[in-house]
Amino acid sequence: MKKILFIISILSVGPVFSQSSVGTAGDQQSFNANIRQLSLNGGQTFGSSVTFFNPKRQTDGTFYLFDKWDNYCIIQTEDNQKFLLRNINLNIKRHTFESKIEGDSIFTFSFNNIDKFIINGIIYKNYYWEEDNKVYEVVYTNDDFQLLKGFKVKLIEGSANPMINRKNDKYIRKEYYCIRKDDMIKPFKLKKNHILKLVNGDVEKVNNIEAYAKNNNLSFKKESDVRKILEFSAKI
Repeated sequence: MKKILFIISILSVGPVFSQSSVGTAGDQQSFNANIRQLSLNGGQTFGSSVTFFNPKRQTDGTFYLFDKWDNYCIIQTEDNQKFLLRNINLNIKRHTFESKIEGDSIFTFSFNNIDKFIINGIIYKNYYWEEDNKVYEVVYTNDDFQLLKGFKVKLIEGSANPMINRKNDKYIRKEYYCIRKDDMIKPFKLKKNHILKLVNGDVEKVNNIEAYAKNNNLSFKKESDVRKILEFSAKI
């Protein structure tokens, strides 16, 4: 059985092999052939393939998270099996992970039996909230809450008006932050008072956190710094 079919078949039917087993997607030609065979063998529970056609009107920008598709991805199942893929992107409009098959054909992954996607070392998870499924980057997590980063895209229509200087439509990607706690997801802004309230500490703990941030030149508005601050707060 070819490699990618082996990977996706395992993810579709559940834990057949040991948890330490690792699957690897091979070259693009092998990947294309196996995805086609997967569709013929009824792998719809894991995902599906579709062919896209280029729009007649030229559009700048992209509704994908990454500018390139050559991304190192580990797919981790709910029973802790791990599989490797090197061709993946996040469709922000649909909140689905997709892989190019060939030409304009795309394979769309579902989240059946999948716990998370780890792409270039960053964790992405799918959460259902307010009757909607969305994919989030997990910025920080502990036993009480998760700091998540969400993604959205907006299409700005072009105009023939020379004063506007925008002939083509253009996709604009945006990011926002949320807190997931008690199975609820709420908007969150990276601000000092919000973060100090989040850690739910007493006066001494808050003072220690503020001193740590000041001594290490950390900003409460910068994501990477906030991660360090939260990691420090969990230790005191």
